Parts: sequence; structure tokens; C-alpha cells
Amino acid sequence: MDHIRLRECISAEVPPKMLAHIDRVVTLAAAFGEKYDLNISEIKLAAQGHDLFRALPEKELLHKAQNMDLDIDPVELNSPVLLHGPLAAIELKERFGIKDSQVLETIKWHTTGHPEFSLESWAMFIADKVEPNKIAKNSNLQIIFDIASESLEKAALAYIDFRINEALQLGFQIHPMSISTRNKLLSKFNAISNE
Repeated sequence: MDHIRLRECISAEVPPKMLAHIDRVVTLAAAFGEKYDLNISEIKLAAQGHDLFRALPEKELLHKAQNMDLDIDPVELNSPVLLHGPLAAIELKERFGIKDSQVLETIKWHTTGHPEFSLESWAMFIADKVEPNKIAKNSNLQIIFDIASESLEKAALAYIDFRINEALQLGFQIHPMSISTRNKLLSKFNAISNE
């Protein structure tokens, strides 16, 4: 299945505002993919499916996760919106027949990032965070967008740092996968700077 066919399949289930966000993410993620000569079809498919369940109420997300016997992290229990990626990945595989493991992992971890993300995954991740409407609502995200023109991974690290600092200021929990991802990116950049 390609992203166009997936959009046709999910358009009746996803609210118009969310669908518009997804469309912007698909466009921006594809632009990042072209800039870095990545697999565009993989990026677009992940972008198209990433927010399939984002508009669901938290109670419904939690109920779905429990019914699917999903391993729920305590942070996700406290903030069930974090489950929308893992649930979407399962649904896209089981109901829509998407088999590409990298696409599914990108969707699963698109909120927190993942230490093993490919550049295709980072293209989608960053596009989701800095699509034009999100920058219009929070001008601080422009810096992340600008960094992405130099490096998707550096933009990812900057975004994760931005969100962790925000969480610390507000007294929110931080997903352990975000911490692992940050540490992996930091290690990578420290190793490069020490060469």
C-alpha cells in the first residue's frame, strides 16, 4: 500500500483538522527526504499513518492498548496520548496490511523518537514536529526547522532537548524512550567530535 491509498482508507476515520496536519507532515517529510536523498515512499507512508489514532480520547487509547495486551509504560499510563503511535502501528499492520517494519517502527515511536531510527524515520519525526501550523503556534520550533537543513539528527536532538526542558519546567514525566534516544544521539555526536 502506498501513502495515497492509505489516505483514502483513513480519511473517513480521521477528523479533517488531523487529516490536514497529516497532509502537511507528508509534504514536509517528503521535502526532507528529497534534500537528503532518502526513501521518499517509505517516508510518505509513515507520515500518512502516524496520527491515525491521535484524535482519539485518552480513555479510548488506554482501553485499546489494554485490549491489545500492549506493554504500557507507567509514563504512558499517566499520559495515554503517548499510546497513539504504538496503537497506530499495530492497526496499520493488522488492518491495512502494512508490512514494512521500518515504517511501522517510525510510526510506533514518532512521539518519542527511537535510538535506532533511520534518517527516513527522523525525516518524518522532524516534519511532524515542525510542520508550518506548529511553527505558527510556537515560534521556538523554527530553530528546529532551521537545524534540519543541516542535519535531521541534530534537529531531533534539539527538539528532544526542547521538550525535555519544557517537561522539567512544567513538572511532567519524561518517556524513557526519549531519554534513551537523546543519549544515543549525544553519544553519536560526541564520537564524531572526538574523531
